Amino acid sequence: MRPIVHVEIASADNDAQKAFYNALLGWQAQEVPMSEDFTYVMFNTGADMGVALSVVGEGVKPGDVILYFHSDDLDADMARVPELGGTVILQREEVPGFGALGMFLDPTGNRVAFWQSVDPGQE
Repeated sequence: MRPIVHVEIASADNDAQKAFYNALLGWQAQEVPMSEDFTYVMFNTGADMGVALSVVGEGVKPGDVILYFHSDDLDADMARVPELGGTVILQREEVPGFGALGMFLDPTGNRVAFWQSVDPGQE
């Protein structure tokens, strides 16, 4: 059985989202600079599962929530997606120092993903 290891919540206003989830759930935001013009906002939820914000824009609309499933072999898992009726929309993207992800649409059109950590002991 594969656990959900990460969730992304669409955000049109990161400051408002950080304040909302902090006040509602006690989550502390951590900003992770990914490039000169992009900072990834992650939350410390007190659990093993990560939660972060996805910026509303091209490909991300309000209401989008993306679930990331654990993978020990991202390439093999992504190869099975079309065999089972899904559509690959991002074959493999490396996140230097953290791991790699692959994104796909399930047969109903939900956008979901696999995550393979750079540290095999981490989900």
